[in-house]
Amino acid sequence: MPPFLRTALALTVAGCMTCSPLTAQAASLEGVTVDDTVTVNGQKLVLNGMAVRKRGYFKTEVSALYLPQRTDNPEVVYRTNAMRYIRMTLLRDLPPATASRFFIKEFTQNATEAEAKQLINELGTLGGIYGSLNKINKGDVVEIIWTPGPGMTARYNGKLITEQGVPNPLWWAVYMRGYVGPNVSDTYRNGLMGASLSN
Repeated sequence: MPPFLRTALALTVAGCMTCSPLTAQAASLEGVTVDDTVTVNGQKLVLNGMAVRKRGYFKTEVSALYLPQRTDNPEVVYRTNAMRYIRMTLLRDLPPATASRFFIKEFTQNATEAEAKQLINELGTLGGIYGSLNKINKGDVVEIIWTPGPGMTARYNGKLITEQGVPNPLWWAVYMRGYVGPNVSDTYRNGLMGASLSN
């Protein structure tokens, strides 16, 4: 082998030995560890970010947002043309009625009056699902999935809790304002938009 080729090969090998992995490692927050990629309904998604939700003085859950591709633009998250997946791990026990009140309060904070009127049926259905759970314990997992076509579905500890999807794009947009919209804390929104993975 010519000397210049041996030199080039040696430099390439040395460079690869110091390269960072192309995929992020699993991420942890408040003792909750999530994978850097998941497969939902046959589609591979990547971890966009994770954050701790606080309500009042209490930390209530760790949220992880997965998308087909990472983005730091909240507007992308509102779109309904691709799979979206949210995984929430509870950090404390909650009475189901309290969880339902949180859900309805946050929805009404993030919807205009006109939007709330349009989505009253969806709000009542999903608010009732939260309220119907027997109990919500620390470590329980709630999963929210948006699939183009069928719409939004929810699972609780791996069990489907929505009989059918909610396909309304307006519903998804309003719901996601509770995660990456202007009314949530900068720390929470920025965490889901990738700040928690930047270090």
